[in-house]
Amino acid sequence: MSDQAEQDRSSAGHRRPSVAVDTAVLTVDVRNGALGVVQHQRRGEWALPGTFLPEGETLADAVLRSLAEEVGLRGTRPQQLHVFEDTERDDRGWVLCVAHVVMLLAEDVDPVVASRDDVRVVPVDDAVGQPFDHDVIVRLAVDRVRQDYALQPDPAGLLGEAFPLKALQALHDAVAPQPGPGESRPSIDTFRRYMVGKGLIQPTGEFARKERPGAMGKPAELYRRAGDSRDGTDVLGIRPVRQERNRAERPVDDAGPARTFGELGAHNVAPAIQRLVDEVGAQVPLTLTVMPHYVAVRPVGEERVAAYARPQTLSVALDPDAAVTVAEDDPDFRLERTSAATHHLHVPAAALDEPARRQVARAVLEQALARIAGAR
Repeated sequence: MSDQAEQDRSSAGHRRPSVAVDTAVLTVDVRNGALGVVQHQRRGEWALPGTFLPEGETLADAVLRSLAEEVGLRGTRPQQLHVFEDTERDDRGWVLCVAHVVMLLAEDVDPVVASRDDVRVVPVDDAVGQPFDHDVIVRLAVDRVRQDYALQPDPAGLLGEAFPLKALQALHDAVAPQPGPGESRPSIDTFRRYMVGKGLIQPTGEFARKERPGAMGKPAELYRRAGDSRDGTDVLGIRPVRQERNRAERPVDDAGPARTFGELGAHNVAPAIQRLVDEVGAQVPLTLTVMPHYVAVRPVGEERVAAYARPQTLSVALDPDAAVTVAEDDPDFRLERTSAATHHLHVPAAALDEPARRQVARAVLEQALARIAGAR
């Protein structure tokens, strides 16, 4: 029996899902400091661009085709974000969705939006009520790019090979969440010290051309990103906001810390993350504190944070070796090499719907809590 015949025989009678791709195209409006997402109108409702995968087409090619055909965007660089495999997610049948994310400058998308009535850009916070898993895809995409931009200078390469420092800071400010109570943006001097001091960017020795002939002042110095091979284990993150001077970090919830999510005030953490944290908290007493952009999870009586519960991601602090091992076993558990002593593992809320991965996430959180307790 031939290999092909054996393969056909082994797969006979097995139900197969359709495969689709959906893409969150995030637009960065540097001038107005805003992050948006592209939507197109399908069957009378606004949704993310997407398409089914025909036989013989790769995922990347399907994404590029859907963006060109549905919203008129070409030359993009999509990145895989998450796989949605709930058998009941689509009322048309069993559809496995591979979500992607693309980042573009708003000025590159504006001409397309202006020329079409079926395409629009909305603020990421307003992208709700979309079909299928599109609301979740947007939130995962926003979490992903904000984590990327908190760690590296313009990882999407939106500014090109060389750029002024001020343009880089304006881009990062637009991607980052708005400062919360007691927070402010870092100054340009603080931004420069961090970027240059950590070796994240290097001067090119060249200067930008003046926008207007005869304009006063020295031309802006140009920088470039450091090589990809640079050791990033000492990177602590490019902080999009900082605490105002002489003001300690303070919770948003005036009621103070709580032991469970049910005791907390306003927050936007996904229910799946809430359930996991509360489940662990039933065994290990926790302190939960609502901060401007996350809920801090600590063991009772400890100052160190074991995990950050964000809207669609649980970011857990682990020993580097442990974090790397988990990330190698499950690529959706995204690794951030935060420092030489601590790596963060970013667990997407969507993964917690699967029992096996939920069990892994619970073990990871328990390990992070035990790590803090053992350091006393």
